[in-house]
Amino acid sequence: GKFDHCGIVVPGYSKSKADELDASNLLLLEATAGEGIVARPLLTRLEMSQSRQVLLLPLAMPNERRNDQFYEPTPAIDATEKLMNKQLEEFRNKWVELSKEKNYSRAHNTLGLVGSIAYAFGYHTRNAGPTSPSAWLVSMALKEAKAGQVVTDRTMKEAKVEDFLRDYRFQDHDVIRLR
Repeated sequence: GKFDHCGIVVPGYSKSKADELDASNLLLLEATAGEGIVARPLLTRLEMSQSRQVLLLPLAMPNERRNDQFYEPTPAIDATEKLMNKQLEEFRNKWVELSKEKNYSRAHNTLGLVGSIAYAFGYHTRNAGPTSPSAWLVSMALKEAKAGQVVTDRTMKEAKVEDFLRDYRFQDHDVIRLR
């Protein structure tokens, strides 16, 4: 399929320890034209999507086995997951607030249009702005959460939505490699 938008699942606003473990408390952080950078409840966002295809790529820790019912995570995996969630929460708070302060919603369409034109003409390597605003936001979140591997400022600006779906073992460029 062809994908033109992406977001990243981040922890929700939790008031208690039980909220942290509740799957309905997950948010989708995304860059939008209408509202700027927003964090919406994941389930609500999926229900209101007009897309025929929605793909969720899970972040997994090294040696984590999600399909093993007898698996118990090690203390190192628990600590890494807590740190990553904390960094994603901080990233969410910072960018939602910054989006409101700087009125990002007014710039989103222009950023996307300029990025698309620059990519079409081969100037995306010299463009100061992102090729895809939504892929740029997700790339930054992955870098701040230490979940992306070898994610540079240039890589983030040149990222496209389909770069998250490519396998780094078979392609040297145009791929966002997760740890």
